[in-house]
Amino acid sequence: MDRLSEQTLDRLMMRPTECCDERYSIQDKIGLAQDLHAKWGDVLLTDPHIKDLLEKLDRSIGASRKVMLDLNIVETCKRCDEEEGGSCCGAGMENKFDTILLLINLLLDVSLPTHHRRPESCYLLSDRGCLLKVRLVLCVDFLCPKIISALRRDELIRLQQISGDELVTGFMLYDAIKKFIRRSTIQI
Repeated sequence: MDRLSEQTLDRLMMRPTECCDERYSIQDKIGLAQDLHAKWGDVLLTDPHIKDLLEKLDRSIGASRKVMLDLNIVETCKRCDEEEGGSCCGAGMENKFDTILLLINLLLDVSLPTHHRRPESCYLLSDRGCLLKVRLVLCVDFLCPKIISALRRDELIRLQQISGDELVTGFMLYDAIKKFIRRSTIQI
């Protein structure tokens, strides 16, 4: 495996709250994620721990999306974006995404965008919603007052438990991939 530059390694090891560094565009982050996927994707997909976490995360994402559909959250968000002019997925939101999160999406067979489909919105948003499977904590966890007021307490608890599983599994996978990168870079 090729050694990563110190600058690249520093970028990859940023805490998610630091990834809004304006020096790196979403296109830069996507390019680096694609390079890492080409370099280590097969190895990551065969690592038993990472493979198990990827499978669990994929199931958790499916469960979260199902409950969001069942509770009419997806439709409420779509209507807000299209008819009411509001969107939680506004322009610049893509700056909060980092390379590891994009790499995880590639490992789950997500095609990352090559251009901004809706300039007034997040780079990762299409006319049919988010292009990613694995999203930021904010994207998964945030509920606007309109949605919260439309849900019964038991529905809100159910949603939070199910999406909590997605977030915890995603964090564990994120951590495992960062540890893999550290190990792989140090061994070179």
